[in-house]
Amino acid sequence: MIMRNLVTIVPFAVGVLGLITACGARQKQATEEQESFACKDRLVSYVVSHHMGGDEVGVQMDCTNGPAIKRWRIDRKGTRIDDARSLTSGEFDKVWSELAGSGWENLKDCSNGTAGDRDPVYVFDIHDDQSKASFQCQSQSMPYPYNTIVDPLAVAAQNGRGQLGDPEDEDLKKLDKKDRQK
Repeated sequence: MIMRNLVTIVPFAVGVLGLITACGARQKQATEEQESFACKDRLVSYVVSHHMGGDEVGVQMDCTNGPAIKRWRIDRKGTRIDDARSLTSGEFDKVWSELAGSGWENLKDCSNGTAGDRDPVYVFDIHDDQSKASFQCQSQSMPYPYNTIVDPLAVAAQNGRGQLGDPEDEDLKKLDKKDRQK
């Protein structure tokens, strides 16, 4: 009888102990991240005017009130759709380290974009406690090294989220529907 109870209790006790240990490790990691995170007045954003996704599209990552990222889109009719989420300090630092590789402190307005009259205009604003830079680039797609700012921010803003609104105008949908009826 005692052996049968031990056979039942021992695996249960080992499972509970494992769960407690795992939770304690996660809590320890969260506490360490929270304590070691230094904001250093870091902010990075880009705003795109006349983008195919809307009249204005933008992403901003900063740590003013804790690490966070937000994105927005303003459609052709002026309707603004946005969302924001918190980041862990590890996520924030990972994206920031990717941006650091761009040499943003030394970037100026780009000269290697497509610069077509109808091409979108990207405006960048980046700063930390030591440097500040603002520059722009008019191009269909971002050339190097400007893409090393846009790409990590866009990925981080999209992570775990769906599309931000419907990028197709209602007028375009009506035209498409009309064409299918012919």
